[in-house]
Amino acid sequence: MTTHQEIVRTITDSEWGIKVLKQLDTQPDTGSILRETLFETWYLFSHLENNTITSRAKPVTLINGACPDRDTFSSETNCTQICTNPDTLFASWKTLWQCLSLAVLTIGNATFSNSLKRPPGEFGALSPSVQINDALWEYGILYDSDFDGRSVLDLTYQCASASCREMTMGECSIGQLDSGFFQSEKLEWIKMSKALESLCYGLESDINIDIAGPGILITYITQTAMAVFAWAFFLVLAVSDSIQNSTSILGCVFRKKNMDHRSSVLGFLGRTNIAHATSTFLAELHEAQCFFVAAIEIALINANSRPAIFTGADNWQSLLWNRDSIRFLAGMGVWPIILAQISLRRAQLDSMYYLLLSTIAVILAGVAADTASKPDPDNVYRMFADLNNLEECGGNPSLRTFCVEERSSMYWFVFPADSIYAFIALLAIIWWIKLWNVIVSSSWFIQRQKPLSNEQHEDWERLKRISFKFSLVLIHAAEAGALACICLGLLGIRRPLLDLLLRGESGTWSVGQLVAVLIWVPVISKYAHLVILGVEKGFRLRLSRAFEIVKKPKTGAMNNDDL
Repeated sequence: MTTHQEIVRTITDSEWGIKVLKQLDTQPDTGSILRETLFETWYLFSHLENNTITSRAKPVTLINGACPDRDTFSSETNCTQICTNPDTLFASWKTLWQCLSLAVLTIGNATFSNSLKRPPGEFGALSPSVQINDALWEYGILYDSDFDGRSVLDLTYQCASASCREMTMGECSIGQLDSGFFQSEKLEWIKMSKALESLCYGLESDINIDIAGPGILITYITQTAMAVFAWAFFLVLAVSDSIQNSTSILGCVFRKKNMDHRSSVLGFLGRTNIAHATSTFLAELHEAQCFFVAAIEIALINANSRPAIFTGADNWQSLLWNRDSIRFLAGMGVWPIILAQISLRRAQLDSMYYLLLSTIAVILAGVAADTASKPDPDNVYRMFADLNNLEECGGNPSLRTFCVEERSSMYWFVFPADSIYAFIALLAIIWWIKLWNVIVSSSWFIQRQKPLSNEQHEDWERLKRISFKFSLVLIHAAEAGALACICLGLLGIRRPLLDLLLRGESGTWSVGQLVAVLIWVPVISKYAHLVILGVEKGFRLRLSRAFEIVKKPKTGAMNNDDL
């Protein structure tokens, strides 16, 4: 037994996860509340009685401000009034936690009265009994009769029983207690804990098909595939041009004409119709995917602030899965945008317009991911306020509404909320390169360079070469990061997509899912049209007769320095 064993502690609600469960991202769902306030407290008191307290034993935890303390309470708003009224007892997770903790303290004070009067040396300056009485005194509870802990446990059990009888979230079964259980002289609340341990079993939860249905997942996969195709195509052209430069130099050195012939073959791809069609395809794909992702993220941000029924969530488990889907799809949609923006630069199509679209889409995706990453428990209770209401729970949602049976995500990998900083950092690199080129090529900047001496010009050219090489390193790092995250996303999307496709339910493929699958058809159709008919003829069919299409002679898709 440790030298200073803490029996009761008071924390703030923001400290709950890290101090109670030693996990910052754990939420106070129904299962956690019942286990920590009933089972863990019995473990503490029973081991205290047997003089076998170990480091595993947790002190009874009270939450500061969950109900009025002795400085703020009145006869109408004290903890006893709040905890013995189901309307207020089940209105908040903090109230339920506080009332159950106060109940076990008052009941434990009577049930384990002898073992609590231990010598204070083993528990610091105060004995367990004094620590408990001091904690109760802070809430105006001087005697056991000042707080009806048995009534709190009875109301909780009645609400749990009614929650189990309500079958909309699946079948449920809890243990039965003796008729006189709550009136027994020494109430063993561990029996109630064991009776309620199966309350959250058999919970039926599902994701919202409109957020992450099969059609939407396939759409994101299609978007990723098109972005990777365009990136790979222009990377091949860049590598071909680099090889062409190298072979031209070697041909001049060794005077071998066949090397020039091979280099011209390597550069032929950049002058074909498919190269020009792919340039157009890349620009239109990027514009479309930016608007697509931005629209999706705006809808998801809106859903995060609406009641749970708006998102299709029946319980906290469904809500967490929906939010996991939001976080996953936020990253899944952004990385192809980053990759396409890099490809636009390589294809010399990276205008300020496309950069601005990318920035807006990335920021919205980051906001959506951050909003969904840490659902505030108080906000969750408000979201479910009008769902699954039961009279036995004071008109509040059933206890099963706030159950979380499976804590692991349905996705193998979910992009962290802080990935917004990675998104913005990659875009900042591209913005820096673009603005640098604009400034350096401006007439004002060129005029400023004219008075420089030859030595200063050499220093300036050296600085430009270093900056250009540094920018290439950053671009390649951004490419590698984007591709790695895309691979992780594709691995993560496989299992939930297969689960949805293997269901065979008609409701899985709603009208919205079919529309989502076909959303990229116009982009792919136009690309095929340009490849088959040729870019010149394809654009002539689309432009007004007032304009003429003129092809520049011997113009490739990109220059030789775009690797």
